[in-house]
Amino acid sequence: MFSNLKRSEKIIIEVVLILFFIIWLYPIMQSVIESLKIKGIANYIAVLKHPKINYPRVLFNSFFIAVSSSFVVTFISSLAGYAFSKLDFHFKNALYYLLIACLAIPPASVMTPMFSAAKNLHLMDTYGSIILPLVAFNSPFMLMVIKNYFDSIPDSVIEAATIDGCSTFRIYATMMLPLGIPAVINVLVLTFIYSWNDFLIPLLFVRKESMYTVTLAAQYFTAAKNQTPEMVAQLYAALMLMTLPSMIIYIFGQKYLQSGLTAGSVKE
Repeated sequence: MFSNLKRSEKIIIEVVLILFFIIWLYPIMQSVIESLKIKGIANYIAVLKHPKINYPRVLFNSFFIAVSSSFVVTFISSLAGYAFSKLDFHFKNALYYLLIACLAIPPASVMTPMFSAAKNLHLMDTYGSIILPLVAFNSPFMLMVIKNYFDSIPDSVIEAATIDGCSTFRIYATMMLPLGIPAVINVLVLTFIYSWNDFLIPLLFVRKESMYTVTLAAQYFTAAKNQTPEMVAQLYAALMLMTLPSMIIYIFGQKYLQSGLTAGSVKE
């Protein structure tokens, strides 16, 4: 695509990309610099040893919730994506578009019934009260991503496996998942990031400090009035600790993101 462009056009594109890179990198570098002011690395140690919040526990909560949500969403969306892409059943298209239509429902609009249900089921202050809504809200989009990728896999592969006597689930487990690795990793990465960064759902269902996530724990570094420079530096350190895991996951999974999101957009 870019090999057909003129040299002047390539230069313009490179300048624009460098500009966007600087715009994206500047706030991160500024946060790193601010987090190291006054006491340097000691600011990060102070966050991890904060007297009012067990930050290692907070990191574990967020990590457990994000990983659990990622694997559950990937399992559900890959099964559903395989069914909607390669299997035939009644009301297939209607059901698929009904699920995709759920993307138009903002989570905030269903907070009241969700809170009532969690309270009646005694799920408040549990991992399940956070993981279940995250799975529900992330699954429709991830279903669309995986289905689009599975659509790009030739039906002849499925037909050959069926002739050889493979069951439906065996085709899914031994053929569709290995062939769909880019989409699967894409879903894992995106769901992890969305779950890690979510603030509204933990805020609604968590009251115990032992169940706080990193997004809720940030209030301990922002609520104080008349913050000293040292406290500001610790706030930036807390924000960097909160951001770092999702950045690492994204960096290692970025090569799969484009292929997972664009697969199925072009039919041969």
